Amino acid sequence: MDPSSRDVEDTEASTPLQPLQDGESPGSPGGPAPSCWRRYSKPFMAIGVGTLLFALGTALSLLYFTQVGHVPYLLGPLFLSVGLMFLVTGLVWIPVLKESGAQAAH
Repeated sequence: MDPSSRDVEDTEASTPLQPLQDGESPGSPGGPAPSCWRRYSKPFMAIGVGTLLFALGTALSLLYFTQVGHVPYLLGPLFLSVGLMFLVTGLVWIPVLKESGAQAAH
């Protein structure tokens, strides 16, 4: 370990913590609240991934039951269940974020 890296670690450890004031967001201290897209991007991604996985599971299940291709038995239901889990999680996440934003405003 060279001495220059030790100096960096010492300065990072010695900086004091600064608590957030009322109305400040952790991402941008002193700045405006995060944009709508930034706030809801993770739930929208969960909904998108869940929809794609659910559609893939539906297609694989249809291929298995119509015996068109050689599709393993559990592959369709696996993608259906994981896709539905992501989809429901994203759909529930949005009202939770709206409620937490409303409580933070008051």
